[in-house]
Amino acid sequence: MMNKLFLPFLFFSLNLSAQALYQMRTDQPRWATFENPKAARGAGGMENQSAKGHAFEPIEAGASATLLEVKGTGIVQRIWLSVSDRSPEMLRSLRLEMFWDGEKKPAVSVPLGDFFSISHGQTMPFENALFSSPEGRSFNCFIPMPFRTGARIVVTNDSPKRLDMFFYDVDFQLVESLPADALYFHCHWRRELRAELGKASEQLPASLVSKLFEISFNPFYQSPPVYYPYS
Repeated sequence: MMNKLFLPFLFFSLNLSAQALYQMRTDQPRWATFENPKAARGAGGMENQSAKGHAFEPIEAGASATLLEVKGTGIVQRIWLSVSDRSPEMLRSLRLEMFWDGEKKPAVSVPLGDFFSISHGQTMPFENALFSSPEGRSFNCFIPMPFRTGARIVVTNDSPKRLDMFFYDVDFQLVESLPADALYFHCHWRRELRAELGKASEQLPASLVSKLFEISFNPFYQSPPVYYPYS
């Protein structure tokens, strides 16, 4: 059973000391896109006479797109994406799922907008240590996410309409090994449409063995917005 975490390595891969700059490293940087979803070495930019020619794909209603499928040991370093429809309904209806080490049950299964801090459906520029949307149109996640035998990231369009353009890239490194105590990234999302006076609302299952680093709590004080329901 996987140990679960919410920020294992903020400094494991992002905070290099000055001494590390002259040490030989065996890490292998990789970049997954629609041109090269398996992030094969030297296989990017091959569809337009060695120029970028496959920046986006549509996602039909009910369909899924695999953003990353790789075997080996590594660390996802950054996820960037943008969509042509940034309406509250679409951001709540795109389901982001992540699977580590061949697991059938996703470690992450959340609405895309909520994952990237757009819980109230309105996009705007922001930046913090873990997430950013520099111009209010694209989304970045900088949380390091380790895996030991493989990783798969999938987006599913649970809305009733086609998404015309989905842009993305996933940056990661293949490494020789991870520390024995390295934890896996998990994300838990839930919603209650009606809060009962005097009744506690569970934010995270108490049985989880984890290292918690963030809770995003987003109440609506009026009747719920008419987002397409995510279930």
